[in-house]
Amino acid sequence: MVNNELFPYKIDTLSSKNGVEYVACKNAALIHIQSLDQLIDNEMKHPAKMNGFIIVVCAEGDVTLSAHLKDYVLTKNSVLVAPTSVLVFKECHNCELYIAAFNSDFAVDMNIDLKMIMPIVSSIHSQCIVRNFTDKSVMLDVINKSFASIYREYVGSVTEQQNLRIFREMAVRHMYASMLYRLCEFVVTEQSVDVGFSPKDRNADYFKQLIALLREHYRTERSVEFYAAQMNLTPKHLSRVVRSYSGKSVHQWIDQFVVLEIKNLLKYSDMSIQQISYELNFPNPSFMGQYFKRIAGMTPGEYRREL
Repeated sequence: MVNNELFPYKIDTLSSKNGVEYVACKNAALIHIQSLDQLIDNEMKHPAKMNGFIIVVCAEGDVTLSAHLKDYVLTKNSVLVAPTSVLVFKECHNCELYIAAFNSDFAVDMNIDLKMIMPIVSSIHSQCIVRNFTDKSVMLDVINKSFASIYREYVGSVTEQQNLRIFREMAVRHMYASMLYRLCEFVVTEQSVDVGFSPKDRNADYFKQLIALLREHYRTERSVEFYAAQMNLTPKHLSRVVRSYSGKSVHQWIDQFVVLEIKNLLKYSDMSIQQISYELNFPNPSFMGQYFKRIAGMTPGEYRREL
């Protein structure tokens, strides 16, 4: 089964649908969804936390998704790159997707030189990169051929004798790493416009710092004062800057991070509501329930029962 820390979706359920193929190797995962339309209203309609670098390639149609609490529209021949993030697929039309995920352990094991892809790594701490490609033939040809080869080796490894399977699995990992290099090549070299908050002024830099801090501390820290202190600003100044730049208050950004994580754990973990409240540093489940209902409009129990 796919590493749940990378890919929280219930892959056994997804793979029972027509047109869904996946590859699972150590610390990496790859899914090809030939028709997202049949899944977006069911298995993939809930927020899902991806714990690793995520690359989403739209091969056909279009899809609206949220990552880093910002909406992005991917059209045919576009790519989104994000670090650990909660993804929410919101709307799609005749959409075919590839979703690749890997973590730092995979990069270390496969000797992937992160310095080579530093333009990507340094750009996605607080926002995603989106590239829209005008020349579809090269990128999609590489992805289609790479996935076909990886998937063929992966399926073959399942049928290998136990003492031979390790060789096939290592071949899959090396082929996956090769595909990632090619994807990074396209993203780094393509001279297209990044979609997201453009860091043109100091307010943008402050906002990027806040989002980076939220990703690190939202599980335990939910006060404006904490984040302002980390940035050497007064709470009033931080609040004014963030609202002016993003249209939302610092509290709203904090709440969105926390509520998406609660939804993710309610959907994709076996943790009880009490365990989730302790995991996210609430004083008790009742307090978390009130907090969640104020923002989501229902209690955690009601949300879980609707899944």
